[in-house]
Amino acid sequence: MQNLTMLHNSTSILRLTFYTALLLLFASCSPARKVQKRGGYLMAGHSVKVDRPGIDTYDLLNFAQPKPNRKFLGLFRPGVLVYDLNSGGKDRKFKRWMRNNLGRAPVLLDSALIDNSLIPMRVYLNNKGYFGAEVQRRIELRGARAFVNYQTKTKDPFIFGQVVFDIPDDSLRYFLNTEGTASLITSGKQYDAYLMRDERERITRVLKDAGYYAFSREYIFFEVDTTRAKGKADIKVRVENVRTKPSGLMDSASFRPHQRYFISNIFVNTNFAEMVGDSLPKNDTLAYRKNNDSLLQPNPDFYLIYKNRLRIRPAALSRAVFIQPGTPFNQQKINLTYNRLQNLGLSRFVSVNLNPAEIAPELQPEGISLLDCDIRMVRSPVNMINPEVEATNAGGFVGLGGSLNYRNRNIFRGAETFRLKLRGAFEVEPDLGLGIEPRAGIFNSLEAGVETGLDFPTLLSPFRIEGINRNYRAKTTVALGLNYQQRSYYTRYVSYASFGYDWYSSNTTRHLFSPVELSSVSIVRDSTFNAILKDFKDPRYLNQYTDHLVMALKYSFIFNNQNLSSKKNYFYFRANFESAGNLLNLYSNIANAPVDEDGNFTLFRIRFAQYIRTDFDFRYYKPLTAKQQLVYRAALGVGVPYGNSSVLPFEKGFFAGGANGLRGWPIRSVGPGEYYTPVKSGFERVGDIWLEANLEYRFPMYSFLNGAFFIDAGNIWLLRENEDFPGGKLDLKKLPASLALDTGLGLRFDFSFFIFRIDGGLPVYDPGKLTDSRWFSISKFQLRDITWNFGIGYPF
Repeated sequence: MQNLTMLHNSTSILRLTFYTALLLLFASCSPARKVQKRGGYLMAGHSVKVDRPGIDTYDLLNFAQPKPNRKFLGLFRPGVLVYDLNSGGKDRKFKRWMRNNLGRAPVLLDSALIDNSLIPMRVYLNNKGYFGAEVQRRIELRGARAFVNYQTKTKDPFIFGQVVFDIPDDSLRYFLNTEGTASLITSGKQYDAYLMRDERERITRVLKDAGYYAFSREYIFFEVDTTRAKGKADIKVRVENVRTKPSGLMDSASFRPHQRYFISNIFVNTNFAEMVGDSLPKNDTLAYRKNNDSLLQPNPDFYLIYKNRLRIRPAALSRAVFIQPGTPFNQQKINLTYNRLQNLGLSRFVSVNLNPAEIAPELQPEGISLLDCDIRMVRSPVNMINPEVEATNAGGFVGLGGSLNYRNRNIFRGAETFRLKLRGAFEVEPDLGLGIEPRAGIFNSLEAGVETGLDFPTLLSPFRIEGINRNYRAKTTVALGLNYQQRSYYTRYVSYASFGYDWYSSNTTRHLFSPVELSSVSIVRDSTFNAILKDFKDPRYLNQYTDHLVMALKYSFIFNNQNLSSKKNYFYFRANFESAGNLLNLYSNIANAPVDEDGNFTLFRIRFAQYIRTDFDFRYYKPLTAKQQLVYRAALGVGVPYGNSSVLPFEKGFFAGGANGLRGWPIRSVGPGEYYTPVKSGFERVGDIWLEANLEYRFPMYSFLNGAFFIDAGNIWLLRENEDFPGGKLDLKKLPASLALDTGLGLRFDFSFFIFRIDGGLPVYDPGKLTDSRWFSISKFQLRDITWNFGIGYPF
């Protein structure tokens, strides 16, 4: 025993010596020390202290120069370390490559740059209404490092006083008063030059949408008067007419009203790349008019220019072209046409060009100008075949899989997309703890499937759907699928069919509605497995391995006001509602249909489910800096079986744990409630009620590598008492004690086109353990206590 203690102490001493040597190595290689030896100080950081809460420190820090080198994990600067390690001695080719490709030259303290940073900071404060503001700086030296602290000194900000618009052109004034939104500049608001810039953009946008094609923001001027009232800035917004150059004997310039433009002809070229160099007679032209009886519109809706054969129906293009002949130029409709044609998926390049119409002077209408619209599309390949190899993790079955994807993006010549996917996977079957030996071999489970679908770029319906704005994207989807799963103790077939709509009612609001979604599960169980299932009383286990059918109606509402070009807070909200089995149950009751041995109605001799299910997901994103962000998430779900069902179908039940939920536990391994079992079971746990909350702090680490610190809390519960899951029913009085809690760190490898994620979660509080051992003891920590989760993209 004494020898073991001595060995343990010796190991600890060796470990301490190793860590000390490692720290000394980093200290000796410290970039700051090397910089100081050269007579300089390493720029370590900036900070801003403001004297008023309304001043944005983030904006001020953007002006601070020079920018320090980035740190890794907030601890050290590896780029500078590599640069310094390869700067001394003989300059070899390998050292130069290391310096130029992996190294970063140390950013040194530069008083001139720091003083220059004060100028844009003062300008910024003046632009925000703090006239006469001052910014002072103080350099703090800590050893070989330099920190710069900035301090603002401001007076009370100015506010907007009287706001007057001076618009000599009556037509411009009319459109700004009738078609424009309310002015951004109003009396009583804090003076903000950036808000005045946005007001200039607003006026320009409104007038361009009203037909003033040649209008630009250079015609808008602001006159600011701060002399009338103390602390107030009166604003005159002046919209000038077009200045004409003097000619002849005239010495001074004159002004004329702005010209209004109308659309004359629209040309749509769907094979532009193939026609380059061709003469017009070699191409075919089709004049398309949606309403043939229109007498008020002399020109057709558009001229379709194509070569050899018509590859897309004009009616399909008309749904994406929002410009009409004879209407005023509208920049918003031009942009909408461009976006919709680009999103059809038929073209890899789309351009919308406007040119003066070629018309005889005597036919030119007085006071207006005509524009021809030339739309050019460079086609993408219609057929695509894409093989994929992937790692799978479906319900705890880890494996390797592959798929073959075929896509036709114009199958009926109307921009419809046909999808076909063949997939297969060999997986590792976990031990469920039931005494059944899995098949021999590593990959002892097989899964295969086929999926197919059709996407129509419009809402298909036998009747007119009111209230759907044509300006926003909409599609109809039809999907079919069949999945085959071969396990050691059963074989399962899952088939589904769905028909649904997907549309946007605004830039931030999306709707998904599936009037019919049919899924069927058919299972063939091993005789040994049948004998084991007889001992279970909980219908959830039996439902998981029993034939059943679900005929559901689903609706989802999604709101997302994220603006990638803005650093403002935004949030995401999703509400799902699902109802199943009501029509089938009504028909069965009316028809007095027979029931099975358990007293349930069936369809095609398969019991159908009946339930109502709803869930809500709310996420709030708060940017701290350009690279740092706090994300809050709260989710709630409830499912109520009734009528022909005593429990929710397994695939419709709620679960906790996994890469996108409680990351301290494997998927479907938490709950329900305070249910405790000393024997590990591989059965996946589901419940009727789901509650979850998450907090995640996201921060940059180095180059493409970002990090995250997270805290997760939540669980699932049952609506009714269940003898197989004692403590699993929801009890509001015991709700805090039944919430699982975990924390951990994550790595995000951001490769721009996709993000690979690794999260390591540690269970802090486990309600599924005995009362005196629910809290995790840090003194007993081991690496195996961490649950590792892998994913693509962010968890939420």
